[in-house]
Amino acid sequence: MGTGTSHGIPVIGCDCKVCTSADPHDNRMRCSAYVVQDKTEVVIDVGPEFRLQALRNHIRHLDAVLLTHSHADHLHGLDDLRIFSHTHPCHYDRAAFPETAGKGLPVYGNKGTLSDVRKRFSYIFKPVKEGGGVAKLDFTDCSAYGKDSPLVLGGLRIVPVPLMHGSIEATGWLFSCDGSDGKRRSIAYLTDCSAVPEDSVALVKNAGGLLEHLVIDGLRVRPHSTHFSFDEALACGEKIGARHTWFIHMNHDLLHTEIQNYIDERLHNYPLLENIVKSGGSVSPAYDQLELTA
Repeated sequence: MGTGTSHGIPVIGCDCKVCTSADPHDNRMRCSAYVVQDKTEVVIDVGPEFRLQALRNHIRHLDAVLLTHSHADHLHGLDDLRIFSHTHPCHYDRAAFPETAGKGLPVYGNKGTLSDVRKRFSYIFKPVKEGGGVAKLDFTDCSAYGKDSPLVLGGLRIVPVPLMHGSIEATGWLFSCDGSDGKRRSIAYLTDCSAVPEDSVALVKNAGGLLEHLVIDGLRVRPHSTHFSFDEALACGEKIGARHTWFIHMNHDLLHTEIQNYIDERLHNYPLLENIVKSGGSVSPAYDQLELTA
């Protein structure tokens, strides 16, 4: 639903070629994704534009929210979860699971992220006598889940992927489900990272069957202390080897077409990715409203 860095694009007050571009691929809301598998509906991150993203994508129901980390551009639309938590108070069936009914909309994140949310949105946890409705949320530390014990929502298997975002421990997410041919296919979403530990690389490669899509942080050409540069994203993509690799969290240095040209010009440095592209795969910048199917 969004592929831009923390400022969003266009950036306030900026007249650069990207911010004034007429190409819709260059208009980038803050990063967020909407995942649908049959009747299961999940969002990753709820940034400042979440309300607009939910309206644009006609989201009417949510079974869970997955958080990557607690920075404002990924979290500060949290209050707009109110409508989902009130109309769908719990993803469990009330009759079959009475002990969990009514706890609220499930929200998953690592321990540090959920701690930050409780501090930053403390009003959610205070008693309200009347008016001023608040989101009804049920927090769960995602460390309880892994390759051999995934979070299961409907036919969707979800595995948290530990990442480093500078000095912050962030969380990527791996989604997989079984296709009609009996083969399991997956999509990995790894935003806001400056390092993907080797164990996490192995997890993404092995925990979800055939990896159709890798969605990965790729901020800009120049190095950054807390985000992958384009070349670092390509190097990580080379390790993982998804059929399709997509950059997100891009800033306003380059147009969408220029980012694609940059990738194409350097692909020979990454022989696995180059061979994947030659066999029908792709390596490209993502864009808002891009739909991926696994």
